[in-house]
Amino acid sequence: MFFNIFKKKPVYPENAKYQLGDFVRFRHRGELHFGFIHEARVENGEVLYTIQMGGECPTFVYNYKEENIVGKVN
Repeated sequence: MFFNIFKKKPVYPENAKYQLGDFVRFRHRGELHFGFIHEARVENGEVLYTIQMGGECPTFVYNYKEENIVGKVN
């Protein structure tokens, strides 16, 4: 437990359109799904998201491109 204080906090991308915890709509396997933004990172100039679907037993969609997200739910 002592060594956890020395870990660096991950840096969230400044150019990301969606922020942590945003509730978004996206297409996954041909269907429209809803989920929360769990994480974001930049790779090759593109913002890639990890989206959490579900609550009690969540499923994660990794490396989802920003351009493929339909939009934010109010």
